[in-house]
Amino acid sequence: MRYTDKELRVALRRSYENTDEFIDRYRWRAGAEATMSEYDRRTGVKQLRVRGLGNVRFSAVLKAAGINIFRATAVRKAIIVADIKIFAKNYIFPVVKERVLKVYEYVGKYLSDSGEIYDYEYIF
Repeated sequence: MRYTDKELRVALRRSYENTDEFIDRYRWRAGAEATMSEYDRRTGVKQLRVRGLGNVRFSAVLKAAGINIFRATAVRKAIIVADIKIFAKNYIFPVVKERVLKVYEYVGKYLSDSGEIYDYEYIF
């Protein structure tokens, strides 16, 4: 059986990639790659219109600050939406339910022959 140095290196690398250590270390890379991809897509940082280390650094920092503002806004918006859903579930629905039941009770009094209230609990 013959093999080249490259085939040996590839086989060793592939066996290492199946270990738990590699998977644990490599999972952080996906987050970093996604962040850098968003940074490039949203800001176009790879095509800066300035030259010189100082100018490039200044432009890149401003673009990074802009991305952070976008992300902070998205997080804040998600928190507000979650708070509204919790508020609606815990406050608005019970209040509306009670008012609907009162209207049903009021209408039930006048529609019944004896003036008694029908049992409306089975509806909800």
